[in-house]
Amino acid sequence: MFTFAYPALLVLLVAVPVLVLLYLLARYARKKKLAKFGQYESIKDLMPEVSKYKPPLKLALEVAALACLVLALCRPWGGVHSSKTDKEGIEVVIAVDVSNSMLASSTADNSGTSRMRAAKLVLEKLINRLDNDRVGLIVYAEDAYTLIPVTSDYVSAKLFLNSIDPTQYDNQGTNIGAAIDRAVKSFTPDDNIGKSIVLITDAEELDDEVGAIDAARQAKKNHIQLNVVGVGSPTPVRIPTKSGPMINPETGMPVETALDENLAAKIASAGDGIYVNASNPDALNELEKQMDTVKKSALETNAYAVHDELFTIFGWIALVLLLIDVFILDRKIRWLDKITFFKKETAVILLILVSAAGAFDASATTNRKERRLVSQGNELFREGHYLEAGEKYQQALKLEPESKEALYNLGLTYIRRANAAQSDSLRQQLVKAGAEAMQAIAQVVKEKPNLAADAIFNLGNIAFNSEDYAQAVQMYKQSLRIRPEDEKTRRNLRIAQKKLKNQDQDQDKNQDQDKDKNQDQDQNKDQDQNQDKNQDQNQDQQQNQNQNQQHQQQPDITPQAAEQILQAMENKENQTRARVNKSNNGQEASGRSKNTKRW
Repeated sequence: MFTFAYPALLVLLVAVPVLVLLYLLARYARKKKLAKFGQYESIKDLMPEVSKYKPPLKLALEVAALACLVLALCRPWGGVHSSKTDKEGIEVVIAVDVSNSMLASSTADNSGTSRMRAAKLVLEKLINRLDNDRVGLIVYAEDAYTLIPVTSDYVSAKLFLNSIDPTQYDNQGTNIGAAIDRAVKSFTPDDNIGKSIVLITDAEELDDEVGAIDAARQAKKNHIQLNVVGVGSPTPVRIPTKSGPMINPETGMPVETALDENLAAKIASAGDGIYVNASNPDALNELEKQMDTVKKSALETNAYAVHDELFTIFGWIALVLLLIDVFILDRKIRWLDKITFFKKETAVILLILVSAAGAFDASATTNRKERRLVSQGNELFREGHYLEAGEKYQQALKLEPESKEALYNLGLTYIRRANAAQSDSLRQQLVKAGAEAMQAIAQVVKEKPNLAADAIFNLGNIAFNSEDYAQAVQMYKQSLRIRPEDEKTRRNLRIAQKKLKNQDQDQDKNQDQDKDKNQDQDQNKDQDQNQDKNQDQNQDQQQNQNQNQQHQQQPDITPQAAEQILQAMENKENQTRARVNKSNNGQEASGRSKNTKRW
């Protein structure tokens, strides 16, 4: 019976008639163009190399290859055959001690994790490792009970495991021999299947120590391996109850319990197994190695139907048809006597093709090396080795100087190294180098918009850390124009705008303080000038007072002295008046004499 796994993909076969229609349209257009030069019968002799039958043949090959590819995609099935798988493993029965002593601490501290809890953790990890094995579960105290018969249902085993509680069993005690006997009876009677018992206990055999060892030996005779997992501490600890520690009714003292590793080892040795302590980190590994020594056999055989896959047949047919199409040319074949492989034109074409292939291969090799170096650098960057990562990026840039990814990542290493730099000069140099790399990446918005947006975002972060909040706001806005959906950039923009607003307010406040300070200085200067003016006025007043005091201190003139002074002044005035008159008379005489001579 022929069927398809994906029949809906058969709709792709509509491409076959579409391809035929396109071919017919192309042939029709070709004939119309040739008709411009004349009738086809007349001009066909001008095209001796054009084949009349090869184009339809190539079309048929291409259409058939396309149809085979579509059928291969639909995953054709030819029929059904049965298949079987065998599941090999062993049977494992786990016996869990549920006596009251399992409520005690698994460590030397009375408040530690209970032995029951520790046993459940070990059992859960053990069941997870039993991939193809069957598992059974029994619990025992004075008597042994089967919780789960041997089964492959690990999920149910874990559920029953978590429900185990020592307080639910009234008939208390520790009868290890009964537990081993119950485990032996829980296995299937098939002797060809490997069997193993895992006994989890604190090894406090209160009933019959010899009976436990004899039961282990009997299990060994039945080809059943017995392994013991001890839980607890050799240091005695108290058994807790809801009302406090358990009390011995005979002595009135708290009951104490301890792990008997000697008895546990004897039981394991008698059962051809090993003893491990649950507190040992390698306990499960050692137990698993020991259980691997048990012979495995086929436990289950799964039979299922499998379809015969035919898609590979159609895939090979399509490949062969395409290869044939490649080697069929549109022109006529003039076989070997008409073909010259060493024509000058052919040699030039071959040389060009070989050179192009070599250049392409060299370019591809360079690109692979560059990408490998960038990947190595990215791994070092994620591990925090920024210096080594930068070296890888620099090597990639030497191979491919136009690699924007390598340049961007190199800039990131500079920025990360700047954050951890100890000296200010080194930090400034690294920040400058990182900023230059980011500025170069920011120019390739059209080619790599996301990378450019990241670079501009980093430039905004650099400006923000330098407290140039205006520049940071500008960079964040520019990044959002390229990638508006970036919430991280939008959040940084809001923070930078808030910082810029606070910075402007602080500057205005400082300007106001400087203005107030200048006004205070002018006021102080005016006060000093007023004080100087007042001091000058006070000095003038003091001088006037001193002068007045001097005038007041001059002695009075006597009448006789005054009379003498007036007489002297009158005599002096008379003498002066006489000299003036005399001078005037002399001038008049001199004038008359001259006039007389002139006449």
